[in-house]
Amino acid sequence: MQYTAPYVLLVFLFVLDNIFLRWSAFNEIRPGFLLMAVYYWAIYRPRLLPPTFIFIIALAKDVIEYTPLGLHGLLYLPLYLFLRRQRRFLYEQPFFVVWLGFAAITTLANFALWLLIRASQYGFDFTIRDDDFMNILYDSASGIFVFPIVAILLFFIHRMLPQKARRGGEIK
Repeated sequence: MQYTAPYVLLVFLFVLDNIFLRWSAFNEIRPGFLLMAVYYWAIYRPRLLPPTFIFIIALAKDVIEYTPLGLHGLLYLPLYLFLRRQRRFLYEQPFFVVWLGFAAITTLANFALWLLIRASQYGFDFTIRDDDFMNILYDSASGIFVFPIVAILLFFIHRMLPQKARRGGEIK
């Protein structure tokens, strides 16, 4: 039962990630809930989300969002592998440093997603319009401000899991 909690929350975050928040002044705000989970588990429990599982989630996201298959995989897998390499540094840091790291990752991910979509749909036309820049800014800002709430949920699930597997192996 304890091991199903992270996956239930991951499915919930996956659903939230595909519900766009529409506000009158803004287009669509997408905080990137799935990216938050991948970021958190890559640091604190990398064995919980193996790369093949992340790739399957990314393919499901591509199917739901009608984006080219593998687009989100090209985004999530390199970020996940990068975070696993930085795990030793981030694991023992205070939350503020982890939050700053997420701020950088989510901004980079939103810009990279914009680049990948432009390359796949518009034939390498990378002219950035004001709307594109504002969407990247709003998505990044919303993800940065929502991350502490999601991190609290992930932290409680992390603490629920058995002690001996908590670190997910030795930090290398």
